[in-house]
Amino acid sequence: MLFGMDFHGKGGISRRSAIAGSMSAVIGGALLTAAACSSDSSSDSPSESSAPSPEPAPTLPDNALITLGVAAGPPPIRGRIGISSALKIGDDVYQIDCGLGSFNAFTNAGLTFENLKSMFITHLHTDHMVDYFSFFLSGGYTAKPGKAAVQVYGPGPAGGLPPSQIGNANPPIVDPAEPARGLATTTAALVQAYAYTSNLFIRDMGIVDIQDTLKVNEIVVPPGSDYQNRAPKTDPFSVMSDDNIDVTATLVSHYDTYPAFAFRFDLKKSGKSVTFSGDTTKSDNLILLAKDTDILVHEAQFSLDDAYYGNRFPPNYLKNSHTSAEQVGEVAAAANAKHVILSHYQPSDLPDSEWLGKVGMHYSGKVTVGKDGGVFEL
Repeated sequence: MLFGMDFHGKGGISRRSAIAGSMSAVIGGALLTAAACSSDSSSDSPSESSAPSPEPAPTLPDNALITLGVAAGPPPIRGRIGISSALKIGDDVYQIDCGLGSFNAFTNAGLTFENLKSMFITHLHTDHMVDYFSFFLSGGYTAKPGKAAVQVYGPGPAGGLPPSQIGNANPPIVDPAEPARGLATTTAALVQAYAYTSNLFIRDMGIVDIQDTLKVNEIVVPPGSDYQNRAPKTDPFSVMSDDNIDVTATLVSHYDTYPAFAFRFDLKKSGKSVTFSGDTTKSDNLILLAKDTDILVHEAQFSLDDAYYGNRFPPNYLKNSHTSAEQVGEVAAAANAKHVILSHYQPSDLPDSEWLGKVGMHYSGKVTVGKDGGVFEL
């Protein structure tokens, strides 16, 4: 997670950010034309009085990684989709993180809730889960009776709150009775919050009870870690396995967030593997998890120097939260990854050549600066 807007230097938003934001076209977005927004029914031209037909869904490879969104957050960035990816394996879909706009991006990519099999949340920062329940509120609206519940895997309760980093020893506490919820009680609270609309649609439209569309599985972490010792040296551990994939995970260090996971997906039929770093500092645990992976999807900051971003972060936040572009190259080389895809990177308005140059200082393999809606055949 990154606080504030996507800018760097001592001023505000850079000119390149403004240009990139206004010109960006993404698979997860939709441009509203004057015709689509018009309420003037007297027009003689049908094209001016009715909404344009949606574009046909793209044809996807049988097995594919789709970087639905690569933007860091939590604040929105115009024309961009928050951090989220999907793995399509045959007809089955596995969702990794659910950043802002990710369910629209999921739909526009040609993916459907009917085929969503499992979901994985790396950590409980807003920019990785703000659209989480949208998949079930909106996608579940059309769920067919008898569809198997989506298996959701993510963090359990943190066990406590860290000290304040903003000079106030006693900041306000949201929900003092349970201030560090895990994914299961978070989901239960969301079900309760949307009970009225769910009950109406069950009665009016006959939709499936939203509670039957998902099953939360809080990931059990190995002994020896807690919210004060968040990412000790850890061997990769199993999360789940089905007919398509084996999923393993490890603990990574992301400031004071606990637990924070990196995930590895090993496809059983093709033998391909995809590893997601989540949000992390340079991590030996991740290097071990990603050993010989075909694709390493890794977060990146161009610099970890607070001054580069106008000192808008708490002191040492970047060094204790994220990985520099140069360090990504070091991780990829140590893991012997075949292909690195940068995601959740800032600043997002730098030329790709600058990112490639930094990562390439220590890594000679293939590097791609990820884009919203990118498709990579597996």
